[in-house]
Amino acid sequence: MPLNKIKITGGKLKSRILNYDKTNLTIKPTKSYIREALFNIIPIQPKFVCLDLFSGSGILSAEAISRGAKFSTLLEHNQRTFIKIEEEFKKLQINNYKTINEDVIQFLKKSKNLDYDLIFIDPPYQSTLLINTIELICGSNLKINSYIFFEQEKKFYDEKVINLLNKSHNILKNLSIGDVTYTIAKKR
Repeated sequence: MPLNKIKITGGKLKSRILNYDKTNLTIKPTKSYIREALFNIIPIQPKFVCLDLFSGSGILSAEAISRGAKFSTLLEHNQRTFIKIEEEFKKLQINNYKTINEDVIQFLKKSKNLDYDLIFIDPPYQSTLLINTIELICGSNLKINSYIFFEQEKKFYDEKVINLLNKSHNILKNLSIGDVTYTIAKKR
């Protein structure tokens, strides 16, 4: 499969192809086996509302919607990438979403309540965006049953992120596969 294409692995859109902005070199779509693990641990419910931070390809939201999520809000700061997500979701006839072309940190700072059932966080590697995002989310009012999924680069694994999240969430999975460490947590 070409480098700027990714396949949806489950649900009503299973096997459909999502193209993403190949000019944005920070996009690193979540690998299919990690998405399978994620959605095996978090059973998507029809009432689920998702928040996809640093959405990049949009694959996590597409996958959640394909598996039955009610709605997803995608945040992407890069204008070209934002436009590509819009084009691809229209092509796939995904209608239950909203894209926001805004900086994630600014969005979180002005958000009073984050009433989402599932939050995806996949910031560019080798930045402080992951810890900054987790700090802002943990300082907000999350719904009782909120799940958080995030990725970080294995060789720059930051234990501080886990320790911070551990104060309010149970860590359901914290596993390294290849060059990626992914974490799934559930609000206590």
